[in-house]
This record gives sequence, C-alpha cells and structure tokens, in this order.
Amino acid sequence: METLFGIRVQVLMWTFLGLTAVIAAWSVLVTLRQPVLVRLSLRNLPRRLGRTVLIVTGLMLATTIISAAFTVGDTVARTIRTDVIASLGQVDEVVSVQEEGDIEVTGESAPAAYFDAARFQELRAALADDPNIDGLMPLIWETAGVQSPASRRTEPRVTVFAADPAFMDGFGTIRREDGAAVTLADLAPDEVYLNREAADGLAAAPGDPLLVYGPAGPREVTVNAVVRYDGGGTTTTEPGLLMRLATAQQLFQREGQVKHIAVSNQGDAESGAALTDQVLARVRPAAAALGLAVEPTKREDLQTADEAGDAFSTFFVTFGSFAIAAGIMLIFLIFVMLAAERKPEMGISRAIGAERQHLVQMFAFEGLAYDVFAAAVGALAGVAVAWVMTALVATAMTETGVELRRTVTVQSLVTAATMGVVLTFLVVTVSAWRVSVLNVVAAIRNLPEQGRRTGRASLVWGVVLLAAGLLLLVLGYSSRQMTPFGLGLSFVILAAVPILRWRGAPDRAAFTAPAVVLLVWWLLPADALDAILPEMESDFNLFITAGLIMVTAATWVVMYNSDLLLRPAMAAAGRAPGVLPSVKAAVTYPLANRFRTGVTLAMFTLVVFTLVIGAIMTTSFTEAYDDVALYGGGFDIRAETVRTNPVEDLRGSIAAGTDVDPEDVQVVADQSLLVAEARQAGTDRAPAPYPLRGLDDAFLDATTFGMAAIAEGYGSPQEVWAALKANPTLAVVDGLPAPRRARFAFGGPQTDFQLEGFFVEDGTFAPFQVEVRDPTTGAATQLTVIGVLQDVVPPSMVGISTSQRTVEQTFPAGAQPNAHFLRLRPGADVDQVAAGLESAFLGNGLEAVVLQEELDDSLAVSRSFNYVVEGFLGLGLVVGVAALGVVTARSVVERRHEIGIMRAIGFERGRVQLSILLESSMVAVVGIVTGTALAFATALNIIRDTREQPSWANLELTVPWLALGVIFGVVLVAAVITAYLPARRASWAYPAEALRYE
Repeated sequence: METLFGIRVQVLMWTFLGLTAVIAAWSVLVTLRQPVLVRLSLRNLPRRLGRTVLIVTGLMLATTIISAAFTVGDTVARTIRTDVIASLGQVDEVVSVQEEGDIEVTGESAPAAYFDAARFQELRAALADDPNIDGLMPLIWETAGVQSPASRRTEPRVTVFAADPAFMDGFGTIRREDGAAVTLADLAPDEVYLNREAADGLAAAPGDPLLVYGPAGPREVTVNAVVRYDGGGTTTTEPGLLMRLATAQQLFQREGQVKHIAVSNQGDAESGAALTDQVLARVRPAAAALGLAVEPTKREDLQTADEAGDAFSTFFVTFGSFAIAAGIMLIFLIFVMLAAERKPEMGISRAIGAERQHLVQMFAFEGLAYDVFAAAVGALAGVAVAWVMTALVATAMTETGVELRRTVTVQSLVTAATMGVVLTFLVVTVSAWRVSVLNVVAAIRNLPEQGRRTGRASLVWGVVLLAAGLLLLVLGYSSRQMTPFGLGLSFVILAAVPILRWRGAPDRAAFTAPAVVLLVWWLLPADALDAILPEMESDFNLFITAGLIMVTAATWVVMYNSDLLLRPAMAAAGRAPGVLPSVKAAVTYPLANRFRTGVTLAMFTLVVFTLVIGAIMTTSFTEAYDDVALYGGGFDIRAETVRTNPVEDLRGSIAAGTDVDPEDVQVVADQSLLVAEARQAGTDRAPAPYPLRGLDDAFLDATTFGMAAIAEGYGSPQEVWAALKANPTLAVVDGLPAPRRARFAFGGPQTDFQLEGFFVEDGTFAPFQVEVRDPTTGAATQLTVIGVLQDVVPPSMVGISTSQRTVEQTFPAGAQPNAHFLRLRPGADVDQVAAGLESAFLGNGLEAVVLQEELDDSLAVSRSFNYVVEGFLGLGLVVGVAALGVVTARSVVERRHEIGIMRAIGFERGRVQLSILLESSMVAVVGIVTGTALAFATALNIIRDTREQPSWANLELTVPWLALGVIFGVVLVAAVITAYLPARRASWAYPAEALRYE
C-alpha cells in the first residue's frame, strides 16, 4: 500500500522508525545511567508467565489490527498489479486515435478507431534517438469468438493479440509451457498461440483446428502451441490468442491498419513506468503531429492498484479503530493494576529516596519490554490474520475470475511494528506517570488511596471542556459538518461532570445525568432536529465519534447505578440459597473497584458495539441489494457483442432462425456506448472522460430502473424515462458523480466527472445542463439531466444515459449498439435462452449474462466479505478476554486474605471458584448486553434515515442472529476459561496460608 488516510506510508514508516529510535536511545541511556532501575523493571517479566502472556496478548492487538489492514492492502494491490503486468507486460504507454480507451469505473472497453499503419513508421523515426524508449510495436488488441470443432467447445470472447514480430524486441518473451522461447515469426499465416485459459476453455491442444470469427465470418487456424506471455492484453484468468499482425488485419478486414502503437520504456515490467513522464514529453508532441494521442496506461493502472490497496487498508484500520481504542484502555488498565500490585514496593522505594521520575522510568521500561515483544508478535499475527481473511474472500471470488495473491511488504511490516511500539509506549508512559502519584505511607501499608478531592481542578476542567465544546459547536455549525458539531455538543454536556462535582453533587448524579443526555442526543433520529438545525454533512468520523462517546456514557450509567441494576439479580439469587453467597461475593468486589471494572466494561462494550453494528449494517445492506427487479431494471439477460462484429438487428436475427424461441423473448432493447468528455455547464470544472450511453425506444419503454433523485417537474421514474423518449435532449446520470451529504465510502470507484449544486439525499433537484463532447471527432451537444439513478444499478448503467437518437445524430461514429437487454416471457428458461444466444451469435462474440446469476455472484462475494469484516471486528474481543484474565488474576492476589477468611468461615472450594467465575462472566455479559443494545438503537436510526432515500426504500433491519450467537457464546466460554485458572488456584488456597499472606 502507498497511503493511509492520505499520508504516504513511506513517510509514516520513517516517522515511526525515527520515534522508535528515540525510544531505543532513551532506553539505552536509562540502562547506562540507572542499571538498577532497569533490573528491577525486567525482573517482573518472568515472575508470572501466565499474566505476562495475557499482557502481551492485549498489547499486541493494536499492532495486529494495523498489520492485518496493511497486509490486506498489500494483497489487493499486488493482485491488481499482477493482473496489470500480465495484461501489459513491457507495454508502458499506448498510442491510439484518442486517450481513455477504457472506462475505469466500469471496466468496459470503449471503441477505438483504426489508423494507417504508416504512422507507426513515422512515429518510430521521430523517437529513434530517445534513450528512455526500449521499443515501439504496432499491434491490434481485439475481442473475437473462437470455436474448437474437435471438442465442440466455444469461447465467445477471447482477447486477440496481434503484433508485427519484427518490432517485438523489448516487449518480453513468449514461452511455451515447457519453457522454450518462441516468437510470432515462428507462426505460419494460419497458426496461432493460445494461453492456458483459452486452451482449457476450448479443450484445445497443439495441432487442433480452431474457428476465429471476424466481420467476414470464421477463419480456420491451427494451434501451434500453448504459451505464456505477459503483454497479450489478458490477465492470468482470461482467455487469449496470439497471432501475426498480418493475419489479424485480414481477419478483422483492416489491411494496412493498426489499432494501437505500444511503447516500452527502459527497465523491467514495473520499473519502466517510472520513466513515463520523460517518455510522454517526447511521445505526445510526435503523436499529436500524426493525429494520435498517447495514454500512460501502465502507470495509471498501477496507480489504480495502489489506490485500491490503500482503500482496503483505510477501511480496515478505520473499522479497527474501536478495537485499537479498547487496546489503549487495556494498556492503561494493565499498568494501573500492576501499580496496585506493587504499591508497597513503590512506597518503600519512595521512602528510601526514589523520585517519581524513577517510578515512571521503571514502569515505562517494563512496558517497553512487553511492548517490543508484543509489536513483533502482533505484526506477524496481523499477517496471519490477513491471509486467513483473504483466503475466505478468495474462495467466493473464484467465480468472478479474480485470483487473490497474498503478500506483505517489508514497508508495511516495519510501519505496523513501529506504530505499535510508539503507540503502546506513549500509553504506558502516561499510565506510569499517573500511577506514580501516591501517598507513601498508604502505599507502604497497602491501604487504599483517599478519594481525590474535587476542588478548583474540577472547575478548571469543566471550563476547558465547555470552551472547547463551544468552539467546536461554532465550527461545526458554520461549516455544516456534523462531526465537529456533535463532538462540541458532547464536550459541553461532559463539562457538567466536573462542574457538578465541584459543586458537591454526588458522583451518581454528576455522572449519570450528563451520560443520559449524551445517550439521548446521539440516539436521536437523524431528522429529529431538522426544524432547528441546517442539513449537515457527515462521514465515517461521525460514526467513530458517536460510538466512543455512547460507550463511555453507557458505562457511566451502568457503573454508577449498578446497585440498582443488580437488585433483580440479587432477588433471583435469593431463591437459591446455595448460590446467593457466591453471587454477593461476585458483585461486591467489582463495585468496590469501580474504575477498574468500568474500564474493563467499557472495553467489552466498545468491541461488542462495533461487532454488532458492523454485522447488522453489512447484512442489512447486502440483503436489500438482493433484488433482481432493482438490479436488472426489468430485464433478464444482458447480451454484449464484440465491436468489430455487432449484431445489427438482434430481434430480427432471433426470428430469422436460431435455437432461441422468439416467443420466449418479449423485449429486445439496445444500448450504445462511447467515452465522451463531460462537464456540468455553469461550473468551473474541466471536462472529464465519462461513459455516454444511448438507449433506444424499446429500452426506454420497458425499463424499470429507479431513481435516487428526480428533477423538479417529474413525479416518478416512469415519467423520467418517458421524457427521455419524447425529448432527445434529456439525460439521466448514475450516482457516482452526484454529491452527497453522507460520505461513508472508502475509496470505491472514483470519477473525475463530478456534479454540484444539489444533494442526492434531497430526492429532488433543479434540472441542470451537461456539456458532452466526443474527443475524437470534436462533435458536442448539451443535455439536460432530469434524474439520478438508484445506487443499486449494475455497472452497465454507469454513465450519462440519453436517447439513442441523440447519439446517432451527434456521435454517429459510436452509435452502433453492442449491448442488448432482453426481457423474457414468464416461465421461459433463462439459462437456455442465454446459451442459445451465445451459440447462435458466436461469430459476433456474443456473451449473454443472466442478470440474476450476476447478482448472485456479486452477493456471494459481498457476504463473504461481510464475514471477513465481522471476524476482523471480532479481534477486538480478544482485548476484552485478555482484560478479564488480567483483572481476575489481580483480584485473586488482592483478595488472598478475603478468600482465606471465606474458606475459614465455611465457604467450600466450589463456592469460592463460582464467585470468581461469576465475577468475570458478569462483566462480559453486561458488556455484551450494553454493546448490543447501543448497536441495535444506532442501526435502527441509520436504517430509518437511509430508508427515506429512494435507492434504499426496501432496506430492512436484518440481524445475523446465528453468527452473533456463536461469537458471543465463544466469547463467554473464553472469558470463563480465562478466569478458570486463577479461580481454581484461589479456591485451593489453604485458609491458614491465605490469612498469613503478605
């Protein structure tokens, strides 16, 4: 991956390496100056190995999450990069009649015109002295249908790579599967090479005849060999065929013409892209003089790969931020508890002359020892977690033709490890400073600290919070940003806590009242304050802010009212006299240590909240997307032909005699596609490439695609489509370039073409004009946009869609439809019709896609990804389990005398053990219940607000009960197991020994 939250990872790596070096230098300095403190710090590590393991497990979680996110990003980037290299090989730039031969947001191929091959020689002569260019090659990249008569198998869309063998130096080596190098010059005019995917799909072997379909019909060729070649225009999972340029020119009836000129830069398949700027500076003027344009194809494709990896890393780091926050709380809790355990030792140290800074150094050095080991283990554990995650997704993506390639870079590992070291060390140092503040006499005698007085300091904190809150409120209101506004209001409410304590209010009232107000504010429906607040914009930061604040408020409510909440449980336990003593013991100790229990509860609540709301929202949106009526727009099959040999009249051709029963086909609608330069009129935005689609009257009559927003003056999507048919100057656009108030995307498809002046969430907008221009011919027109398509439309509807008549009149060169949408009669066999179409129109390279199957494949990937996200979020529960283990282990030590007394007065071992197990389970259960309740309330608000948008009118709350039940069951069992060992050890203590314990 290259960036995280917009910051280059390389910068992050060197920054955190520098900070780690500073920490290392500090540790060396302390070791040299205070060796005794260092020995005192390190001697505690091997004393209790079990607890050390728990501490390291908790400390390493933040590093594990960061490392896993980075590894996922590296894997995604490497997967796409590998496909780019397999497709382009040594080709770095491509010269054609126009730029942007591909539509990046949909992956579709737009038509590119052929040009006279003589221009290649002119360009080659103009660039002959450029040292950065390794070679130029004239070529044809096309798609054709191929059939094997021997096996009777067909491939409707095979990528044909055809080049002049005389100019292939510098463009890589073609190798047979046995490793022997071959060239296109070795081919006879009617011979071809196949790649492994094409050979498998056609069941063809060397020597077999094939039929390759061009505009004039099929041409028989013979398979010379099955080869491997990077640069043939195919990824590792796509079928490809290699032939001589002259043969392809005859096949596609383009004698004396080529479609592209490939440019190879000096360097290998990846490093050559670094010279793109220097090469473009020479190639662009020379190509422009010949009426050609040059595209930095490889560099842009590699950048797309890196951006995809960055988006995935950002997604997982953002979702993991709750678990990281829980990990920070665990670090703080661990060292507060370690300080409590060593309080007498610390008091004696202070009594004999040790300063506070010495105590801080001791704890910081001990924490650093845990930290370094945890960071190293966490970085490696993150790689393992990421590989498991990607393996699960890879299984579902098999049908999509994408093969994930798991990898991790040294840069990612180093960055994750050093970020973990620095983050943990900072928290440890702050924790150490806090615990170093102690009363020497109370510490030596191991007495509890007196409660902190709430004097002037409380008032100061209240004023600071109030001032900061008011400032954020003003900033958020003026900028219409919900995150700073909500955070500012929260600070204002939180300011009441120290102010109430300063005024002498009891803690229950001082903490509970503001906490309840905070919960009410953050759980209000989105439209509750529309009458007094302007429409606010928001992003994912709002969700993180709301989650952290709600969990804090809920923890306060529970902890400061726990005696009231536990009364029903105590009443129920009273009906079982044998259990009541254990329950009372289990309840008393946590309530006596409110801070420790509260932090542990907050950790559990936070990760459960994240897990539950993530599971609910991903499942709900996935299920809402599972509607073929919305996705298909009223059609059952999408059939696409190759551009070199389209079907002029698909309905007429079906009726003329095919295996498809014409009675099965109710509607045949056509769609044309070209890449135009578009901009919104009246804005200062520059024109940007974007798909322009022409829809014929049959499409406009039959489609049921819905609208996310409709222009004023139109009442329904049907009116919009009817208007497009009646008025060819009108158009609709998809939702990608449309502005939104809620921006929760993590880098998905990005478009340079953007709109402004309205928000999709409003549902209506004033009609606006879009200027559209064909960059090849210069033809232009202005369209009035009257609709924004729903978010659930397929990629084949991405773009500016208008009447086919507009395209034919203004852009005749790109007006030939090559996509066809079919609606079948009820009861017709969709699969049989699709197979019949592909068989009948093999020569046209027709590929029939059953829209229900396409939707099912997409949903399978989405559901697998949802499981991965849920599992990733579930890592945070490791923090809760580790916290329970640490707290239980410490409570057993602290209560040694108490346990001895309990045993002496008749408590059986089983009751002592039950008491400790109930104590741990109670925290876990309360955390699960509280987190789940907060998640449900938040999810209901999100779904209620989203459902008001036309795109998601069918959105319903869908809860994956089975998955959540299994996860919570595993967590509870893990919590009990973690607490079992210290509980068992405590129950087997002899009363006499426990009472003598010091």
